[in-house]
Amino acid sequence: MASPAPTRRYSRTPRRQLEMQLDALYQSVFPSVVAIESHFVGPENRDLKHPVRHNTGVFVGPTTIVTSANVVGRVLTDKPATGGGAAAALHRSYIAHNFAITRGSIHRPLKTKVLAVSFAHDVAVLEVVDDAPPEGKSFTPCSIAKSPPQKGDVLLAAVHMVNMQFGMMPGHVRAVGEKTFNVRAPWPLENGSGWVEFDNSQFNGGFPRPWSDLFKSEEEITGRNTIMTGSPLFNSDGEFFGVSSWDVSEKGSSRPVSFATSLLPIKVALEYAKNKNPDHDPVVMDTWIQC
Repeated sequence: MASPAPTRRYSRTPRRQLEMQLDALYQSVFPSVVAIESHFVGPENRDLKHPVRHNTGVFVGPTTIVTSANVVGRVLTDKPATGGGAAAALHRSYIAHNFAITRGSIHRPLKTKVLAVSFAHDVAVLEVVDDAPPEGKSFTPCSIAKSPPQKGDVLLAAVHMVNMQFGMMPGHVRAVGEKTFNVRAPWPLENGSGWVEFDNSQFNGGFPRPWSDLFKSEEEITGRNTIMTGSPLFNSDGEFFGVSSWDVSEKGSSRPVSFATSLLPIKVALEYAKNKNPDHDPVVMDTWIQC
């Protein structure tokens, strides 16, 4: 388990100058960010309190979008028949009806097709299949980082808040490939997936403190999905390097520690989507899921 990363306060940078730098970074990446509206329909989704989800994605190609697997679908579990011995439960996937919502005076939903999903690593690749881009609009793909971030690096998350309003959440990378406290990724995510641990509340003000209950807990804490699930993460050069997935926070705290899908699973999913045989290769990459 890694030691907590010290949070840089940027104490030597005047607040106004820092805000201008962050705003310039946000403006440079914002054209590639898109809202994703997902509709979970049918009897298998009656248990959902919110069958329509509004999240975030990012264009990495003229019509190709990357977001979270949790945004575009879910894993369902079929319990084995009673009296069948020690038969394992069967898992199957449900892929929602997903739309990319363009910005501007008219928010036009564009149909998408899911090309690849890895539920274990929480990454999905979509393609816009409507006539695109709409008249007077263009999709601006972002640049993908060539290498993963390092501990202490500055990052910026772009988040679809509500009603096509987007926000930026700056933060720092706390750890890469390991966790600084006893926490587990929520099912069906793979706990050892090489998650990028980061803070996202204006550099989190140094929270959680080194003496936090999070660091002292002997019991493993299970994370949760959040409003940031699916939000793209960018480095200080404006390059895309991760997808926000899940987080954990102290009881009563508004300053969570978040975890993102790392660069390698994203590149693997993009390569799979590019090269798979649509007639034979499944959309879902997880072999333990019955498609």
